[in-house]
Amino acid sequence: MTLWLAALVAIGVWAAAGLLASFFPPDLSRTPYPSPEDAEREMDDLVRTHPRRIRVESIGCSREGRPIRAFRLRGDGVERRPRLLVTAQIHAVEYVGGYVARRVARLLAEGYGHDPETTGLLDAAEVVVVPLLNPDGAERIWRARGRTRLGWARFTQGGVDPNRNFPFVPVAGKPAWNSGRDAPGSAYYRGPHPLSEPECLALAQLARREGFCGAVNFHSFGCVVYLPEVPGVDREKAQRALRTFHGPFQSRQGCAYRPVPERSAAIVGQLDPFLLHGLGTPSVTIEVSRPGWQLLWPRRSFHVFSIANPPDPERWAENDAAATIHALAEMLARTQGTPCVPAHPELADAVPASGT
Repeated sequence: MTLWLAALVAIGVWAAAGLLASFFPPDLSRTPYPSPEDAEREMDDLVRTHPRRIRVESIGCSREGRPIRAFRLRGDGVERRPRLLVTAQIHAVEYVGGYVARRVARLLAEGYGHDPETTGLLDAAEVVVVPLLNPDGAERIWRARGRTRLGWARFTQGGVDPNRNFPFVPVAGKPAWNSGRDAPGSAYYRGPHPLSEPECLALAQLARREGFCGAVNFHSFGCVVYLPEVPGVDREKAQRALRTFHGPFQSRQGCAYRPVPERSAAIVGQLDPFLLHGLGTPSVTIEVSRPGWQLLWPRRSFHVFSIANPPDPERWAENDAAATIHALAEMLARTQGTPCVPAHPELADAVPASGT
């Protein structure tokens, strides 16, 4: 009984310390993560350093008017080539995803002509990297010093979970605990209608226009790779591409991530099934990093930014960036550079054409 009482007191002290610390959030500028503005400058420097290898374009604007930037990396040679997509930080607080996406871009730009796999990939395909899909949310999190509620850790400035805002077909079956919700205020609120968020519309228009043969989307955290359920049309080709994440991807990681299939009924409105089912692009979600013992410190355990982002992003960039380049090369080979036949082409019809 004495031990139980001591344990309860210790837990109470820990919780009280955490709640008190939450009123004094840490200065994010003292973390290894750059501010959204510094991350933009980092990418601008990369473009200036490698002007022949990378170019930047705005694919749209956020609700508050911030540009959503795509970085196109390619080798020398032919103009028209297959395209692959890398995205990150669709959820506002998931800075580590953007950190890894920027590292992928840097390895591609710097590795061309030096690393055989990187050179071969960029000579055969163009890789489009969108490292910050939710710029309003990222700026909001930075201003709040990472102190926020779960919903606003995810939302666009419109109060919508952008990874539930993509066109979908209703699927019979049991939803998941984190399935999209129709109630405003829910952390998984899908919005008033698909593509209500300009950030999602910009990405959907890009994907419709480009016809990507593979896509990787960085989130945090959990050390898993989520794979969408493959529908009947062109099933063999899509499964072959997605099997890249049942071994080849993990073979290049120090900390190997577990592949986790997701049921279509559980993930309607998410980016992966929209890309695969609507546009024929095999697409996966990579949950970067895993919680560590540092979350036992009260100052971190009640701080949303610290929960979502590990204190050592460099470790995870090294773990994931080169492995992602290998996976992109595998997806290119397994799809032969073309998208699959979409099971629900009507989803593409829900995306207004863009002249960009």
